[in-house]
Amino acid sequence: MYKGLRMRPERTLIKLSCVLLMQLLAVSALSAQPASDPEAGARAALDRFLIAFNSGDNELVRQQLHFPHVTHRANSIFVADQPADFAIPYESNRRSGWARSRWDNVETYLVSDEKVNLGVDFSRLNAAGEVIARGYVFYIFTKKEGRWAMQYRAGNLGSGNLDEAELAQAQRDAFAAVEYFFAAFNANDRFALSYVNHVPQAAIVYEDNRFILAESMNSSLIETDFDGLRDREDWLRSEYSDIVVRGATPDRVIFELTFERINSAGEVYMRIPATWVIARVDGRWGMQFRSLMASTIPN
Repeated sequence: MYKGLRMRPERTLIKLSCVLLMQLLAVSALSAQPASDPEAGARAALDRFLIAFNSGDNELVRQQLHFPHVTHRANSIFVADQPADFAIPYESNRRSGWARSRWDNVETYLVSDEKVNLGVDFSRLNAAGEVIARGYVFYIFTKKEGRWAMQYRAGNLGSGNLDEAELAQAQRDAFAAVEYFFAAFNANDRFALSYVNHVPQAAIVYEDNRFILAESMNSSLIETDFDGLRDREDWLRSEYSDIVVRGATPDRVIFELTFERINSAGEVYMRIPATWVIARVDGRWGMQFRSLMASTIPN
């Protein structure tokens, strides 16, 4: 805004509404065009989401999501089963001075034909275009019925203000929980596994991006059928590799990793890229969300 230039509020609102409308029409036209690859499809969906978010209209935002949709809070998950369950708290945002948001940097992480992980640094701006807050958010976009949309988000407003020593300790504790998980899994120890699993817990698995919500420790997501694994797959043990941190707060760490299933002959017969979110609840670190991609080893 130029110094000394005043604009009437109603004209400003009209201009902003027209700009948002033109942007939404442009993005709608873009979304009708087939994406050349999964990353392009997910990135286009990310841009559509931002335009809808900045419109201040929850109905437009809901159109950019897949359901059930998971919002990962500090150390708990909120599952919106249907569009009416999801809402951005726009009134609260505006009271804090928010007028719009922007992406500052976007990184692509795990990619498969029907699922893409993105990490985004973002800024919140006021009406004068000044940055009032910065943060980081981890998104999972899925493709369903030919349409890319967001299905998981784990945000951290003010990520640059966190204590580095506290974050480092959180990552060590969460990593120890991952190691404990694999040790308990390979020992077929359901009791030990219950210690590093939280409920409710959500998962988006590779079979058509199927959604699972575990609301008790008796859920098949948590209580593994080890005898069935051995009978069906000749499973002997599981191992993990390529583990990296994609986001961390004092109470939540997002990992990407690859886990393998190995049969009695010592052969790796399944290799699955995955996202695991380990959270601290009541002082205990455990799994709270997981996302699995298709095995990179053909059947």
